[in-house]
Amino acid sequence: MTPEEIQNERLKLTANWFNTLATAVLTAGLFVPAAQFLFGVLPANTDVGLVYGIGGICILAGVGLHFAGQWTLGGLE
Repeated sequence: MTPEEIQNERLKLTANWFNTLATAVLTAGLFVPAAQFLFGVLPANTDVGLVYGIGGICILAGVGLHFAGQWTLGGLE
């Protein structure tokens, strides 16, 4: 493999890592608030606004990580 091909593969792996992390963060950010809303899985004294707020932050972080992966792919040669 040429150095350019090696660099491209590294960039693709990095972008894949960002996208996988984005999926994990987004899943956690959606699962916990949904489970709390549907089943009330958290203790009764848990602030529901905090749970939903952190869920929203996780969604934004997931989207940001996905775009970081897209941006990383922009460096392909």
